[in-house]
Amino acid sequence: MKFFLVSVSFLIAGNLSGQVSFIEKNSQKEHEINQSTNKQIINAFLKEQKATAIEFNPNSSPDFPFRLKNKKGNWALFHSGYESLFMEKESKKYSFQFPSSVMEQRGFTFANSKEKTYLIDLYDEEVETKMGFDEIEISTKKDTLFTYDFNHNEEKRIVEIVDKIAVRENNKWGLIERADGGVFLSHNVLYDSPEKVPPATGFNGGQLEMMENIRKEYNVDLLEALDENGYYFKGRNKKTKLFGVYVGEGQASESILPKYDKIIGHKHGGTYEVWKNNKVGYYNSDFKLVFKPSFDDFETVHLDYTYGCALKTNGKWELYDMYEPQKLVKGSAATIDELIELWLDRK
Repeated sequence: MKFFLVSVSFLIAGNLSGQVSFIEKNSQKEHEINQSTNKQIINAFLKEQKATAIEFNPNSSPDFPFRLKNKKGNWALFHSGYESLFMEKESKKYSFQFPSSVMEQRGFTFANSKEKTYLIDLYDEEVETKMGFDEIEISTKKDTLFTYDFNHNEEKRIVEIVDKIAVRENNKWGLIERADGGVFLSHNVLYDSPEKVPPATGFNGGQLEMMENIRKEYNVDLLEALDENGYYFKGRNKKTKLFGVYVGEGQASESILPKYDKIIGHKHGGTYEVWKNNKVGYYNSDFKLVFKPSFDDFETVHLDYTYGCALKTNGKWELYDMYEPQKLVKGSAATIDELIELWLDRK
């Protein structure tokens, strides 16, 4: 993945250094609040802030140099630019964690309340209250960032970006993603570790919301995308553990009922290979059943300018149209290559 940005020079008013100053009332002297500050000055600062303790940020942060513990026992971030507590009202209920450097760049952190962890949108200053988890863990990766100035000069940098935001409930893990419209559960909490959770989808907010609605409306637990943009999914019924297909843009329909042990979507021709009791059949691109599962094996076959479906029975392959139950060539063959030869030699 590559990011392209145009750099613009501008000035921002306010405290850009991440330093916080405090004027001590008795002496009227200005003191910087940091780890080297005299303990008496720190105590005076805490008293003014109605706080009981201070903890300095172990990460390099321009906005949140430290956090303060309020009388309710919650930690509140102190914003150097505002020169005040960040989301002070919310900190009466939530205890805020320091964002890592990459989290702060991406505009989020976490907060705890009643043994649950919530995502905090630092830009909109909102708690994503619809989802709370026992634990949230992020992983990062390196990526390439391209920037261009007004003279079209290019600069390439290697940057750290968020790879996964894995979430835990009890002893299982899932994945949340941030997109336009909020935070969405893109992979349900089904996996044994954060490493086993599938990668982030990168879908837009509308399709991520649709995924959540599919799970709720159709009682689906496992949901896997069949395309790159999040319009086609195969989903597993939570009760029967059988798979169906769900399609939509913003709102999904159950295009193939969840009756199958396994479904494989094929990009070429839009065919859906369906398995039941170790037998296979297929649906066409209009979700019409061409053959019920009664064959031993299935393959899509490239045929010059088109594709066909090869079905195997009793050790022999036969070639059929992808859209309707019509044979493309007479006879059968022991291998796919021999089946293609029948196609090439057809009259």
